[in-house]
Amino acid sequence: MRSLARLNFYYWRYKHLFIPGLLCAVASSAFAIIVPMVVRQAIDAIPRFVATYSGFQGTVFEDFLYGDFFLSLASYGGIIILLSMGSGIFSFLMRQTVVVASRHIEFDLRNRLYEKLQALSQDFYLKYPTGDIITRSTSDIEQVRRYIGPAIMYTTRALVIIVVAISVMFVISPKLTWYTLIPMPFLAVAVFLVAGMVHSRSDELQKQYSILTSRVQEAVSGIRVLKAYVREEVEAEAFDQESSAYRAKSLDLALVEAAWRPVFLTLVGLSTLIVVWVGGTLAIAGEITIGNIAEYIIYVAMMTWPVASMGFVITMVQRAAASMDRLNDIFDAEPSIVSPSDGWEGGLEGELSFEHVSFTHPTSETKAIDNVSFHVEAGQTLAIVGRTGSGKTTLVELIPRLLDAGEGVVKIDGKDIRSIPLETIRSGIGYVPQDVFLFSDTVAENISFGRLGAAQEEIETAAQEADILENIESFQEGFQTFVGERGITLSGGQKQRTSIARALIRKPHILILDDALSAVDVKTERTILSHLRKQFGKRTIVIVSHRISAVQEADRIIVLDNGQIIEQGNHDSLLKEDGFYASMFNKQQLEQELEELV
Repeated sequence: MRSLARLNFYYWRYKHLFIPGLLCAVASSAFAIIVPMVVRQAIDAIPRFVATYSGFQGTVFEDFLYGDFFLSLASYGGIIILLSMGSGIFSFLMRQTVVVASRHIEFDLRNRLYEKLQALSQDFYLKYPTGDIITRSTSDIEQVRRYIGPAIMYTTRALVIIVVAISVMFVISPKLTWYTLIPMPFLAVAVFLVAGMVHSRSDELQKQYSILTSRVQEAVSGIRVLKAYVREEVEAEAFDQESSAYRAKSLDLALVEAAWRPVFLTLVGLSTLIVVWVGGTLAIAGEITIGNIAEYIIYVAMMTWPVASMGFVITMVQRAAASMDRLNDIFDAEPSIVSPSDGWEGGLEGELSFEHVSFTHPTSETKAIDNVSFHVEAGQTLAIVGRTGSGKTTLVELIPRLLDAGEGVVKIDGKDIRSIPLETIRSGIGYVPQDVFLFSDTVAENISFGRLGAAQEEIETAAQEADILENIESFQEGFQTFVGERGITLSGGQKQRTSIARALIRKPHILILDDALSAVDVKTERTILSHLRKQFGKRTIVIVSHRISAVQEADRIIVLDNGQIIEQGNHDSLLKEDGFYASMFNKQQLEQELEELV
């Protein structure tokens, strides 16, 4: 329950809605609570009518129809209608304020969660599957919203009706009231037991829902691989198991909630039975009137929904508490990479240096980068080559601070990057990751994502430099072609070149290409490199590649193996060393010659 205390901030923010809403709830309950009193007065008026017309030999029906008694009954009926209308109007106003406030809080929570997710570092997403995060962003927030609005309305109405009704009942007959309230302690115990069971089951249900969502998300994202390996039936069986587990947990929770209703109705029915039995005895003794019995029965019936709603509210509170705990896991998470608060003037020049840098992934005990040092002047080109798993991607991810060095210092323009605001660093870097990601949008929007508001001419120039312009123009809708989720309608090479265009349009001071040419042929690679060579000297370029042809004109080439630099220099000097780099070059030259012969 402590987790829900965090919502107090939002209650205060929207007090201009909650306070009128609560007052409307009180007014609605007050109008409703007067109705039984009017009914009692109407019923107690019947004996007077019987006494007045006893032994009357005439048109009793006419006198009844047109006489004072009918007018009296009509006035009672009119009063009841007006009271009911007043209760309904204030109930409507209550919902229009409290429910609206709950929607505002839902909006704020969702936006706050989204902003938090964007602020968290890369390591956070290693702990939580995508489906789990989606569940927290949708289902869990919805559970909290249901608590904020309905719970407040139901609780306020229930408290007003129960307190006022019991107070009036005690004024009428303390004895009958005590008898009527006998089932209430049992009801309180039942509520307590149900609340505990609902909380634990709600938490388990939400966790299972996250697992189910994650499996669906993975199956949809990897549908091509799934079909290629004919894994439809296997995945369907796995999904059926998770779905069955979710169904079992849902039914378990539903069983608890369903058991609450008959228990509640039994106890309320027992209260009504006591009213009729004990109340009848008291009426015969002249201690109360028949109208009081009717009034009691209406009060018991009137308390039926408030008391029932309390059980409903407890269920919502427990569900909301479980969901808020899951949301707080994200709200309480702190990014491992934090932007400095000190101001920074200007942008980046592009000078880059590593000084004895080491890094170990959280999921590994082996250093991915081990005591790496090098220096690149602004405007120079750095190439990084090495075997798969040698640490190339980890190395370049340290430059835009997607990862932070565990040891040593990474510097840009002679400054420790941890002293430079993240926005300054990343806005000055164009990064093409190894795992290309395109958004479900048009080609133009995916390219202009690198610099929002870019003109069409700039988009076309970036596409030309990435050698994708001709392909785009061949599309039926050109730059307005919708690429689908993760660029599914494009080939691997087209996706890579679109991603390169997205980086180039930024006109960055540092351009990082992490194996960004692996899906293009040699001819396309040469075209792209020819455009990139025009950038040589204008910006710092970092190229990660397995192809020597892509890196041989770089100013500095470093060769990584097991996270360490085993060779470095330019193309010619590395060939003279006749080491790993020279071996790679000779092997690729031989492969190219064989391909040309074929």
